[in-house]
Amino acid sequence: MAKGDSVTELGKNETLTIYLNTGQTDQNGKPILARVTVNGLNPSAQEQAKYDFAYGLAGLTSKSVEGINLRTTTELGPIS
Repeated sequence: MAKGDSVTELGKNETLTIYLNTGQTDQNGKPILARVTVNGLNPSAQEQAKYDFAYGLAGLTSKSVEGINLRTTTELGPIS
């Protein structure tokens, strides 16, 4: 495989990151956030299901949700 050859999509991967407020602040008064990352989400799942999953997971802690990020990556190939 070289530049200009036909490319195909080999698969998609999704990563969900939940930012949680620890209830503490840094020396500048900004909230300190904890980050929980979940890899391998099903890319075909509905966005609402992913959002609900994030809140469900955060519900296992005493921390409040400050943000939710979803990152989708696409693997291209073939690579030889």
